[in-house]
Amino acid sequence: MSTDTPLAKLISRKRDLTDLATVGITTLEDALRRFPRTYVVPGEVTPLDALVPDTVAVVSARVVRVTAKQLANRKSLTTVVLSDGLSDVEAPFFNQPWIANTLTTGRHVALTGKVTLYRGTVQIASPRWLNPTGTESLDDEDLSVPIPVYRATSTIATTRIQRLIRVLLDTAPPEAFADPIADEIRAVNGLPDYRTALEWMHRPVDEHQPQRARRRWKFEEAYALQAELLSRKALAADDRAIALPGAGAGDGDEDGAPRSAGLLGTFDAGLPFALTGSQHAVGDAIATDLAGEEPMNRLLHGDVGSGKTLVALRAMLQAVDSGAQAALLAPTEVLAAQHHRSLLRYLGGLAEPDGLFDPSGAAGDLTTVWAGAGSPGARRVRVGLLTGSLSTAERKRLLLDLVSGRIDILVGTHALLSDTTMFSRLGLVVVDEQHRFGVRQRESLRAKGGDRIPHTLVMTATPIPRTVAMTVFGDLDVSVLSDMPGGTREITSHAVSLDAHPRWLGRILEIVGESGARGEQTFIVASRIETQPPEIDAEGEPVPEVLGVDDLVARVQEHPAVAGLRVASLHGRMDAAHKDTVMRRFAAGEIDVLVATTVIEVGIDVPNARTMVVYDADRFGVAQLHQLRGRVGRDGSAATCFLVTRRAAGSEAMERLETVAATLDGFALAEYDVEQRREGDVLGRAQSGRGSSLRHLSVIRDVEIIEQAREAARQIVAADPGLTGQPALRAAIDRILGAADEDWIEAG
Repeated sequence: MSTDTPLAKLISRKRDLTDLATVGITTLEDALRRFPRTYVVPGEVTPLDALVPDTVAVVSARVVRVTAKQLANRKSLTTVVLSDGLSDVEAPFFNQPWIANTLTTGRHVALTGKVTLYRGTVQIASPRWLNPTGTESLDDEDLSVPIPVYRATSTIATTRIQRLIRVLLDTAPPEAFADPIADEIRAVNGLPDYRTALEWMHRPVDEHQPQRARRRWKFEEAYALQAELLSRKALAADDRAIALPGAGAGDGDEDGAPRSAGLLGTFDAGLPFALTGSQHAVGDAIATDLAGEEPMNRLLHGDVGSGKTLVALRAMLQAVDSGAQAALLAPTEVLAAQHHRSLLRYLGGLAEPDGLFDPSGAAGDLTTVWAGAGSPGARRVRVGLLTGSLSTAERKRLLLDLVSGRIDILVGTHALLSDTTMFSRLGLVVVDEQHRFGVRQRESLRAKGGDRIPHTLVMTATPIPRTVAMTVFGDLDVSVLSDMPGGTREITSHAVSLDAHPRWLGRILEIVGESGARGEQTFIVASRIETQPPEIDAEGEPVPEVLGVDDLVARVQEHPAVAGLRVASLHGRMDAAHKDTVMRRFAAGEIDVLVATTVIEVGIDVPNARTMVVYDADRFGVAQLHQLRGRVGRDGSAATCFLVTRRAAGSEAMERLETVAATLDGFALAEYDVEQRREGDVLGRAQSGRGSSLRHLSVIRDVEIIEQAREAARQIVAADPGLTGQPALRAAIDRILGAADEDWIEAG
């Protein structure tokens, strides 16, 4: 017997099993953890002639009339009229047709609920039946005890759910209540045991017991997550990586100085700008990690434009200096091609000059960053690009060059994970925007390192919520790029409601035209590829049309101020070659206005882009809007961003856009984002179409509990790294993460 035991082994009545299944209760675990949504503390019985509207009251009287009515959409209304001989009160029961056969005329009934006036008649709204056994007397002690209220359906009432759960609490054997939290940990943290916490939720004797039980459920979730992460980290400590000390290590002159600075030293010497303080600090930490045999597993995060790619490139050059290869894994072909161009642009004359590793031919269109003057015979970095759009011949040649060691750095998408992609000596894996990948995908690339697994550097441009989840729960070492190259960027942002100011769109397009006349470029972002016509939402509210890319291009080009500008479009349904051509032309200044979907969200670097217009901005999340805005003003020049919506001024959507427009601090915005969203979204599960795995814990509000749980988990893992002696804890981990789905760790 365990908590995942099917209810069919515990409940014999088929109707009960069927009805419980309609609310998602099929196992003992489901039932015991189906906690009440609220509690009602009835208080004293109020005479019917003393009922006061907008108060919660308890009434005790006899049924004098019952009427049943069928409503639209297969819904029903059963109205029970009670009388104490002096006054009457109505109790409407929605979607509980069985009430008509249960609360029959003459039966004594005790109900509680909010007193309302409906068309001059006193009613008990959302009535809660207090004496289903038919007892006529209600003593004061019973009325002082909180009554659980469960989420019910038309097929099973909250009172029946309560009764069945209590039966299971009384009949389940002791082994069903195995506690994932050890006795000593509960004692230190002041937590009730599992069985007691369940009693406090389902049968509380006062209002404080559910609150104390909820703290235990928060701790349990945090404890299970921390134990899993610390266990993974402990088990991974036995792995060994290729040591990547860089050039000249252990090969110095008499004074200890290295004979050769290698590619990294040459690259650093030729940079026309100084690294920021945090780039220096993070680079040193990464260099130290790479030099050892313990596999690096580090998360690098920072705000948009903080220079993560440069830090990653320096790490890859250290790997190449050590005789190893590096791989950069990107989520899309557009971003992979952009990374490839960015690496070539950074490397300049240090990159292989013959174009062999640049199938797109884009390298020559970009101004290089590296300003050094290496000697003609100096070592060059060979950078390859592997995507699904390569021809068979190009792919075969590139894979042969890769396995023979002729390629130093390989940039690619999921094609890097293919069994046919073999490295000569893979020493470092850089994963960009890792929330787009799962654990197994990342591990499959790591496994290509042979008997020595490669070091791993994970990059994300969204500091929070993903980074909060990774920092608080993560098994990764965390590095933060806290300052911006060239200082604070100047991006003036405006939230614009076309509902309140319909003519302002014309002025925005005039600004786009003025920007183009100065030789500057503009991004205009659409939320969809195809236009979505106006509709009515679930609440009956009208939703304006949402313009797709092509229709937005037409709308833009209709305006006289934009008529003379070169306008192009970009979206995910274009083939890879077309997308790459458009981006290269935009980067080269051959396009003035690029109307695109979110394919430009990350990695697109066009320094001359100074204006951004996000159309239907209410359709985007806070973090996404901040990412998009980060595409302009990247050279430090003043830039402007318009967040345009057709939602009303004062609406929740407009408030969100105004919050984004008010600050450039990505950390502050992401904290706001977390506070506005369900906790499951913080772990990324909602983005992948699954429900929240965290029902109680908040990664923002429960930091103290998380810290206590992490310390407790650290003690358990130190004694039992694999958690082999903790079956109840392992069951809790599987329940929260999902036994067959552990990609939650990607946060996002």
